[in-house]
Amino acid sequence: MVYLTHMRNKKIPIFIVWLTLISWLLNFFLVSAQNLPSNLYEDNAGYNPNFIISDTELTNFNSWNNWEIQQFLLSKGGALAHYIDPLTNLKAAEVIYQTAQNYHINPKFLLVLIQKEQSLVEDPSPQPKQYDWATGYSCYNGQCSPSFQGFSAQVNAAADLFINHYLLDLSTTNCTVTNWCVGRPKTSQDGYIITPQNKVTAALLTYTPYRGGTFTNQGRVGANYNFWKIWTRWFGDPVAITFWPDGTLLKTQTSSTVYLIQDNTRRPIASAAVLKSRYNTKNVLTVSQGILDELPLGSTVKFSQYSLIQTPDQNIYLIVNDSKRLIVSPEAFRKLGFNPEEVEAADYADLAYLIDGPDLDYTTHYNLGALIKDPKSGGVYYVESSIKYPIPAPEIIKVNFPTLKTRVGTTKQLTSYQTGSAILFKDDTLVKTKDNPAFFVIKKL
Repeated sequence: MVYLTHMRNKKIPIFIVWLTLISWLLNFFLVSAQNLPSNLYEDNAGYNPNFIISDTELTNFNSWNNWEIQQFLLSKGGALAHYIDPLTNLKAAEVIYQTAQNYHINPKFLLVLIQKEQSLVEDPSPQPKQYDWATGYSCYNGQCSPSFQGFSAQVNAAADLFINHYLLDLSTTNCTVTNWCVGRPKTSQDGYIITPQNKVTAALLTYTPYRGGTFTNQGRVGANYNFWKIWTRWFGDPVAITFWPDGTLLKTQTSSTVYLIQDNTRRPIASAAVLKSRYNTKNVLTVSQGILDELPLGSTVKFSQYSLIQTPDQNIYLIVNDSKRLIVSPEAFRKLGFNPEEVEAADYADLAYLIDGPDLDYTTHYNLGALIKDPKSGGVYYVESSIKYPIPAPEIIKVNFPTLKTRVGTTKQLTSYQTGSAILFKDDTLVKTKDNPAFFVIKKL
């Protein structure tokens, strides 16, 4: 650039200017590249080498059964779906499933490891050596130990290494045998400083000590980047499982217990009757046990809709949706038609998760709340204590009032009530549109 400035009053052929500019740019990028620990052949903003997948994904051994593993292999079109291990005389899916059960390791983890090491899951015509060294166990610099040759030997040895060595060491000393430690920075063999944020990331870097997605010694190294990339392509985001909005209902495939997520805890719902009386059972999501185990266990959700609860101070409340409504007096209790034998005793802590609703007396209409439809306009209102609250969409009724039935009123009756603000989705409600697979969380600003 100095040269071009000095010569500005002379005529310079345009191709010389372009060659000079290109030469300068190439020199700039080469110098910049030298400041990187190694070149990336593929960069992906979603990949975090410090947190590759969550710890619960490693140990979620009941994520799939034998049939589900086999169906997955068939869907990928590789020869592994039809492979029978000569040592055990078992199909590959059965070897993976039994290994998962024996070592309490996620079969999905084993499948991704096999694909990352030998491409076996999706390869329609693999070579014998791909089966022989399926997980890359005992292989280094092109040399493999014959003691661990064979598909079942490879799968079992890798599972044993991750669970009974790496994970055990990390649980006791926070580090693996090669000093990959949670929370401690270490340089990978392709030149990146990585600080594992959880145990499975430290374990994966012990098994394959490369960040991955890099050029190293004139070759492409996929390594742990490939592991993450395969997992994400097959199973979705491997780390986005730690946040659930309040009000989410979760269960596992192997248990009938449903949990209410509240304040980042999982609260077991006491019975199917309590669940049905208070929540829409269509909103229950089925997840792995590992995902549930990430959340601390909270107190049990005990009370059905419209339960009568008496606290130690002798106050009696009616449970309505997610609120407790104080019955203002014994006279109001009688005139509202409640039965004293239905009153349950409870501690203050049992009601702590409930908000305070309007007090109940016997002088106003629809003290307990009701959904009233205007026969003329077709609009639906939530009516409570002589105030009508318009509901702008039927989906809001399904989410906010799953147990209430809509009654048909009269236009004259509705006109006599004061109009309140419109009822919208509750905070932390999960919603999605029909043409978009993404979920959104409702938050009022």
